[in-house]
Amino acid sequence: TGEISEEYERAIARALNLLAHRQHAARELKTKLARKFEKPVVRKVLARLSELGYVDDPAFAREYARQRFERSPRSPQAVISELVKRGVRGDMAEDAVALVLAEKGLEEDMLAEVAARKKLSAFQGLEPSEQKIRLFRFLSSRGFAKTVALRATERILAPTGKHN
Repeated sequence: TGEISEEYERAIARALNLLAHRQHAARELKTKLARKFEKPVVRKVLARLSELGYVDDPAFAREYARQRFERSPRSPQAVISELVKRGVRGDMAEDAVALVLAEKGLEEDMLAEVAARKKLSAFQGLEPSEQKIRLFRFLSSRGFAKTVALRATERILAPTGKHN
């Protein structure tokens, strides 16, 4: 039937347009397509895109984790949570994050320190105690455990020549 194939063509075009901007998890793409297209068409489009390798949740999760840790460091648990919100299964998100951490030789303490160093310039001119409070809050908001956030904050703000 011409109407269904026409809708399918429009849905494929929409999906490819979305994917041209950035990778998407299957559920994320499904949600966006379902706003404009019928479920059977959306299912058919997702199946075809998966077949072609355009929708690949494990690859999406690994790339998302890589970018998160490089551009906007946060805790591994925060990245897993973000991936799950985007529609990646929990076990798949955990595997992707673990793989990226191992690949890059990253640890949570190191990520917290990188994030703190990036943010520190925003707190220049404040009293050291206020800097410490704000850095700690910032790291906590990025999902770092309190002990990790505190260690990173103290290392970053330690007087020169005195490393904890």
